[in-house]
Amino acid sequence: MSSKTSAGLRPDYFVDRSLGRLTAEQLRADGWRLHLIADHYPDDAENISDPEWIAEGCRQGWPLLTKDKAIRYRADELAAIAPGASLFCLSRADLLVADMVAALQAARSRMDRAVTHGGGGFWHVYKDGQIKKMWP
Repeated sequence: MSSKTSAGLRPDYFVDRSLGRLTAEQLRADGWRLHLIADHYPDDAENISDPEWIAEGCRQGWPLLTKDKAIRYRADELAAIAPGASLFCLSRADLLVADMVAALQAARSRMDRAVTHGGGGFWHVYKDGQIKKMWP
Protein backbone atom coordinates (compact mmCIF):
# COMPACT_ATOMS: atom_id res chain seq x y z
CA MET A 1 0.00 0.00 0.00
CA SER A 2 1.37 3.40 -0.84
CA SER A 3 0.90 6.47 1.27
CA LYS A 4 -1.51 9.14 0.14
CA THR A 5 0.69 11.66 -1.61
CA SER A 6 0.58 13.80 -4.67
CA ALA A 7 3.44 13.96 -7.11
CA GLY A 8 6.42 15.58 -5.41
CA LEU A 9 4.77 15.75 -2.00
CA ARG A 10 5.97 14.02 1.11
CA PRO A 11 3.64 11.52 2.77
CA ASP A 12 1.27 12.26 5.61
CA TYR A 13 2.10 10.26 8.76
CA PHE A 14 -0.19 8.78 11.43
CA VAL A 15 1.20 9.45 14.91
CA ASP A 16 0.78 7.17 17.91
CA ARG A 17 0.14 8.95 21.19
CA SER A 18 3.39 7.50 22.59
CA LEU A 19 5.26 10.28 20.78
CA GLY A 20 3.20 12.97 22.52
CA ARG A 21 1.47 16.09 21.28
CA LEU A 22 4.51 18.31 21.77
CA THR A 23 6.59 16.14 19.44
CA ALA A 24 3.80 16.30 16.86
CA GLU A 25 3.48 20.07 17.24
CA GLN A 26 7.19 20.56 16.64
CA LEU A 27 7.20 18.26 13.61
CA ARG A 28 4.20 20.12 12.18
CA ALA A 29 6.04 23.40 12.70
CA ASP A 30 8.83 21.90 10.58
CA GLY A 31 6.38 21.13 7.77
CA TRP A 32 5.33 17.53 8.49
CA ARG A 33 1.75 16.60 7.62
CA LEU A 34 0.56 14.54 10.58
CA HIS A 35 -2.63 12.84 11.68
CA LEU A 36 -2.71 12.28 15.42
CA ILE A 37 -4.31 9.15 16.82
CA ALA A 38 -6.17 11.44 19.25
CA ASP A 39 -7.83 13.17 16.28
CA HIS A 40 -9.36 9.88 15.16
CA TYR A 41 -10.40 8.27 18.43
CA PRO A 42 -12.05 9.57 21.62
CA ASP A 43 -10.25 9.92 24.96
CA ASP A 44 -6.82 10.27 23.33
CA ALA A 45 -7.24 6.70 22.02
CA GLU A 46 -6.66 5.24 25.49
CA ASN A 47 -9.04 2.37 24.79
CA ILE A 48 -7.80 1.67 21.26
CA SER A 49 -5.64 -1.38 20.76
CA ASP A 50 -2.42 -1.18 18.80
CA PRO A 51 -3.74 -3.47 16.04
CA GLU A 52 -6.76 -1.17 15.64
CA TRP A 53 -4.85 2.10 15.19
CA ILE A 54 -2.20 0.42 13.06
CA ALA A 55 -4.86 -1.01 10.74
CA GLU A 56 -6.62 2.38 10.56
CA GLY A 57 -3.44 4.19 9.55
CA CYS A 58 -2.78 1.54 6.92
CA ARG A 59 -6.36 1.84 5.58
CA GLN A 60 -5.79 5.58 5.21
CA GLY A 61 -2.49 4.98 3.41
CA TRP A 62 -0.43 6.77 6.05
CA PRO A 63 2.97 5.57 7.28
CA LEU A 64 2.93 5.17 11.05
CA LEU A 65 5.12 6.84 13.71
CA THR A 66 5.61 5.46 17.22
CA LYS A 67 8.20 4.77 19.89
CA ASP A 68 6.56 1.53 21.05
CA LYS A 69 9.26 -1.01 20.14
CA ALA A 70 7.20 -3.86 21.61
CA ILE A 71 5.02 -3.76 18.48
CA ARG A 72 7.82 -5.57 16.65
CA TYR A 73 7.42 -8.60 18.91
CA ARG A 74 3.63 -8.92 18.94
CA ALA A 75 2.18 -11.06 16.17
CA ASP A 76 -1.26 -9.40 16.17
CA GLU A 77 0.27 -5.94 15.86
CA LEU A 78 2.64 -6.96 13.07
CA ALA A 79 -0.28 -8.62 11.29
CA ALA A 80 -2.11 -5.28 11.36
CA ILE A 81 0.61 -3.69 9.23
CA ALA A 82 -0.85 -3.96 5.73
CA PRO A 83 1.37 -5.33 2.96
CA GLY A 84 3.51 -2.48 1.66
CA ALA A 85 2.72 -0.21 4.63
CA SER A 86 5.48 1.22 6.82
CA LEU A 87 5.68 1.67 10.58
CA PHE A 88 8.59 3.78 11.85
CA CYS A 89 9.60 3.37 15.48
CA LEU A 90 12.22 5.34 17.35
CA SER A 91 14.91 2.91 18.44
CA ARG A 92 15.04 4.52 21.88
CA ALA A 93 11.93 5.31 23.88
CA ASP A 94 13.82 7.38 26.45
CA LEU A 95 14.59 10.34 24.19
CA LEU A 96 13.54 13.84 25.15
CA VAL A 97 11.08 15.60 22.83
CA ALA A 98 13.85 17.67 21.23
CA ASP A 99 15.86 14.50 20.55
CA MET A 100 12.84 12.67 19.09
CA VAL A 101 12.14 15.60 16.78
CA ALA A 102 15.81 15.83 15.77
CA ALA A 103 16.01 12.08 15.05
CA LEU A 104 12.84 12.11 12.94
CA GLN A 105 13.96 15.24 11.10
CA ALA A 106 17.34 13.69 10.36
CA ALA A 107 15.65 10.50 9.13
CA ARG A 108 12.86 12.15 7.15
CA SER A 109 14.29 11.78 3.66
CA ARG A 110 15.22 8.15 4.33
CA MET A 111 11.75 7.48 5.73
CA ASP A 112 10.10 9.08 2.72
CA ARG A 113 12.21 6.90 0.40
CA ALA A 114 11.39 3.80 2.44
CA VAL A 115 7.68 4.58 2.11
CA THR A 116 7.89 4.81 -1.67
CA HIS A 117 10.61 2.24 -2.38
CA GLY A 118 11.21 0.15 0.75
CA GLY A 119 8.48 -2.45 0.43
CA GLY A 120 6.90 -1.64 3.78
CA GLY A 121 7.46 -3.19 7.18
CA PHE A 122 8.67 -2.22 10.64
CA TRP A 123 11.58 0.24 10.64
CA HIS A 124 13.75 1.54 13.46
CA VAL A 125 14.68 5.22 13.41
CA TYR A 126 17.98 5.95 15.14
CA LYS A 127 19.03 9.14 16.89
CA ASP A 128 21.54 9.91 14.12
CA GLY A 129 18.82 9.77 11.45
CA GLN A 130 19.63 6.32 10.12
CA ILE A 131 16.78 3.85 9.61
CA LYS A 132 16.87 0.06 9.50
CA LYS A 133 14.20 -2.36 8.38
CA MET A 134 13.57 -4.77 11.26
CA TRP A 135 10.60 -6.75 9.89
CA PRO A 136 9.82 -8.59 7.69
